Amino acid sequence: MTSSEALPANFDGVQIIGIDCAAKAEDFGLARGRVHGRTVEIVEVDKGKGSKNRLDALVKQVRCWIYGDDADRTKATLLALDAPLGWPLQLTRALRTHSAGAPLGRPSDAGSKDPNPGNYLFRRYADRFIAHKFRGAPLDIGADRIARVARSALELLGQLGDSKGRPSAVPLLWDPADLEQLGTIEVYPRLTLLYAQSGDDELHYKSSKDAEENRRKIVEKILPAHLKFNKDDLRPTRLKTESLDYDHDRIDAVLCVLAGLHFLLAESVGPEHLEAAAWLAAETGTPTAARVDEIKASEGWIWFHQEKDRQERTDTTR
Repeated sequence: MTSSEALPANFDGVQIIGIDCAAKAEDFGLARGRVHGRTVEIVEVDKGKGSKNRLDALVKQVRCWIYGDDADRTKATLLALDAPLGWPLQLTRALRTHSAGAPLGRPSDAGSKDPNPGNYLFRRYADRFIAHKFRGAPLDIGADRIARVARSALELLGQLGDSKGRPSAVPLLWDPADLEQLGTIEVYPRLTLLYAQSGDDELHYKSSKDAEENRRKIVEKILPAHLKFNKDDLRPTRLKTESLDYDHDRIDAVLCVLAGLHFLLAESVGPEHLEAAAWLAAETGTPTAARVDEIKASEGWIWFHQEKDRQERTDTTR
């Protein structure tokens, strides 16, 4: 891994686009920032444009940020997405040879230490590693509706991958030094917010009775301590209730940008991180580089800041 001391100068001016993904284009949250030294300045925040079932307008919107008139073509762009970008390795293996009515793979509860043996099929290794470190885990792509979000995210990446209109995957990055013109990583805004809160109790900002107050605290106090804003990008938006509020999709998009900065500064936990590698070795029973590469190729990985290892966690959803 490239040393974090060398990264700020090398990545100065790099654009980070945070994308809070959704099943429908209109529910996407978008944010973009520019890296300056060891911080990032948020220059624009938006919601996705388009219809429920088509991503054309959303793709055009993100393309404009990458290739538009105000884009710096001399600098690379990192996409940080809040969405699963791969499926569980054990599930994909089981489905290759499965026939209707037959057991799904080998008995997954044989010798299992997990009280829910289905986790081995429906959760990726990164999901289970996060559940091991923190209370609660991301939604299971193999069992929850988050699979529809993943489909939209992968379609977006496919359409962004080739400027000539031919779908092509945006490179998935495993080292910040590999970022050339365009690359992507998967992130998890909840863990980024937990890091940014510096030990405070977890703020529920989507569906709790204190959600509106917590969103204001995040926007007005927590985020400015870690990011720069060149204007009031998260300005209040009038909702159907006629009350002023801050939009949680936009907040998540900004948190994705911050997670992208942590990745560029080599401050994130990847599958080769000492603790993650040890956990993977124990889980797979085969601590080989080939095995880790297989997991990376099939499942991807969720990158999160490596310093906040608090144990007191609450249940979570994406």
